[in-house]
Parts: sequence; C-alpha cells; structure tokens
Amino acid sequence: MDTRLLKDLYEKDFYLWVQENLKLLRAGRYELVDWENLLEEIEGIGRSLRLELLRQMRKIMEGLYKWENFKNHPEADDWVEEICRARRELRDIFEEFPSV
Repeated sequence: MDTRLLKDLYEKDFYLWVQENLKLLRAGRYELVDWENLLEEIEGIGRSLRLELLRQMRKIMEGLYKWENFKNHPEADDWVEEICRARRELRDIFEEFPSV
C-alpha cells in the first residue's frame, strides 16, 4: 500500500489504517508509513491523558468543596464516593504513566 492510499485510509477506516501502519513498522518499511497522521495520533494520546488527569482532579476538588461546605447534605456520601473513585483513577493513571 502506498503512502497516499494510506493517508486516504486514515479518513475512511481508522482501525485498518492503524493495522496497516503497524504492519509497515514491523516489516521495517518506514518509508511507507503515514508519519504525518501517526505523529498527530501520538501527540493526541498525550493530550487525552493530560485532559483525563485534569478531569479527575476537577472531580476531586468539586467533591471536596461540596463535602467541606455541605457535609449534612443527603448526597454527601455520594460526594465522598466520587472523590474516592477519582483518586483511584488518578492513582491508576500515575502508576501506568508515571511521567505525566
């Protein structure tokens, strides 16, 4: 598969595009890899990871604020559970990706 067809495949069938690029990389056919889109995807993974960290941190901060200021609210236990879930998510992310 030539580079141009591979670039077209990126728009039409992402999963197949991934599989074709993997085959090329494993075969050492680096000149045929769709480097432009591959690099964008790698960069996007990093951005997604950072955004997920921020989402979990926001959940923790919001939950702590609610719990600290409205401890007697009927949903207080739910906030504590959400804080614990978000902390576990953060821990898992940091364990898998320590340099984030």
